[in-house]
Amino acid sequence: AFTRILGLPPHSFQTHARLRRAKALLRSGASPADAALAASFCDQSHLNRHFSRLVGLTPAQYAKAHAERD
Repeated sequence: AFTRILGLPPHSFQTHARLRRAKALLRSGASPADAALAASFCDQSHLNRHFSRLVGLTPAQYAKAHAERD
């Protein structure tokens, strides 16, 4: 029922929510390590793995791209 209603299985939904939080933290200037822990990833490499697969950039590349815009 969860997948039918929200379009993602529960674990994928949770991962996407964590990534949204990490992206917001990175945009606000947090380091990738701090963003990983604040977004409930167990460590920076865990964030890197999911972030790279779903966003196409590493968290550091994402943060740098957003820092250059400001």
